[in-house]
Amino acid sequence: MKKNYPPLEIAAPLMFALIFILALIYSAFEPHVEDVDTLFVKRHTGMPGYILVDARPEESFMGKSPRPGVPGGHIPGAINFPLENLSMRTQLAAALLAKEGITKDKTIIIYCNTGVLSGRMADLLIRRFNFSSEKIKNYRGSTVEWVKDPRNVLLPEDHETGFLTDEHSEEFKGK
Repeated sequence: MKKNYPPLEIAAPLMFALIFILALIYSAFEPHVEDVDTLFVKRHTGMPGYILVDARPEESFMGKSPRPGVPGGHIPGAINFPLENLSMRTQLAAALLAKEGITKDKTIIIYCNTGVLSGRMADLLIRRFNFSSEKIKNYRGSTVEWVKDPRNVLLPEDHETGFLTDEHSEEFKGK
């Protein structure tokens, strides 16, 4: 006996609706990390109970541009805790977090170049190290947004801007 299935015009929208509803339900129970802006970072950096964390590798924190158009250097008041430090054994990574003052009782503001790496770090702190999502903030604009305001500085003062100079622009043409 041959089974009759509903036509694709009916089944496809029903499946899409079901998947959409399930995704909404799932997202309602997912921890949410608040994205913050430059003003939030300025207002809270250095305040008791807050810690600003640069999730990039140490060379970017210390002033080396990671790629053309992205400045090296760090926001004043930030500490460097590269995301890669969280890839080691959980106990060792937890000890390093504590040593740097990145603890569950503080509000952690994380940034990187554009907010992607910091978003990954926020997710790991919540999922792997049981930080509260309410205590984690992702500075989505990160250094790329920070430098749009000429009043905002990056340290060290001799950091690389990431902007191409005439002498280096030829090597990047066509890439």
